[in-house]
Amino acid sequence: MKVESYLNGIFPRSDKALESGSRLLKGRETKENFHKLLEKETKEIIGLQQRLSLDYLSDGQLFWDDFLRPIANALGLHRQGSNADENPVTRQIYTNTFYRKPFISGRFGDVNKKLVDTTFIDTIKKDRKKIILPSPFALVYLSDGIHRNESGAIKDDVFADILSDAAKVMNNEARRLGKESKISFVQFNDPCLAYAPESESLWDNIVESLMLASRGLQELKVITSLHLYNGNVSKFLPGLGKLPVDRIGVDAYSTDLKKFTGTKFRKFLELGVVNSKNSLIEDPEALAKYAKQVSEKIKPDGLALVPNRPLELVPRHIAIKKVESMAKAAELLRGAA
Repeated sequence: MKVESYLNGIFPRSDKALESGSRLLKGRETKENFHKLLEKETKEIIGLQQRLSLDYLSDGQLFWDDFLRPIANALGLHRQGSNADENPVTRQIYTNTFYRKPFISGRFGDVNKKLVDTTFIDTIKKDRKKIILPSPFALVYLSDGIHRNESGAIKDDVFADILSDAAKVMNNEARRLGKESKISFVQFNDPCLAYAPESESLWDNIVESLMLASRGLQELKVITSLHLYNGNVSKFLPGLGKLPVDRIGVDAYSTDLKKFTGTKFRKFLELGVVNSKNSLIEDPEALAKYAKQVSEKIKPDGLALVPNRPLELVPRHIAIKKVESMAKAAELLRGAA
């Protein structure tokens, strides 16, 4: 069985970068100096992944601020007379991280805009480039707008239409990146599917949105993944294994993996074994042993060791050590095969 390892979301900024960003907000730092520091740290993150021989490389998304902000900026998802950087600050459930909640005022229409800056991705070797986008469901569910009534409840029909629009937007961007930047891998991050009470009633719409978002990528030889975190996703079995993506990512700390056994899970499994919610450095041998036990019971088509969610919650120096342990565990697991 093939064993891989890679990152799956926003990497933490250094204390120096955090301080620089704080000074920028107070008018005590120039944007140029702040961006130079982020550029330096982005190159360091790419270098770290190369040094550890991770299978696919991302740019760390240090310029993203939060995982929806660039998308909201590009699509104008904000109230009239405002901008996406002024959207209300909202806490992500189960975490101490925050994002600016987008506002969807109408249908997206035929949107074909550049969403992702590929300045740093373009420096990575052709067969190892990875882009991370929010899933269509995460983008729409975590937004306010016409798909919700005054109480915040979802309007199912409108939500389904907006979800379809978001999927087409993501697909346009993924195909653009596949053609122009020759990316190898598109990962859709979804932190809300597991806890959203509407997920089960909207399941068919979610499946359709992933089908739209992934359309045409196989022909471009682009791998697709849906990484799920913030909850136990085993409740979606057996449908989880039938989603129209190549790989499924799960949080090993909150998902009941016993329910995966005997389900004929015929996908590449991204196993979130590195805990991004605490600063404990995992032991590589223990990670490898656990991952081997999981793979023997579930028998996926392949196994990738990844963080259970993006590493943005821990200090940068801790994140680096966690990634080093993850890479070492993958190496041990390959050696034991």
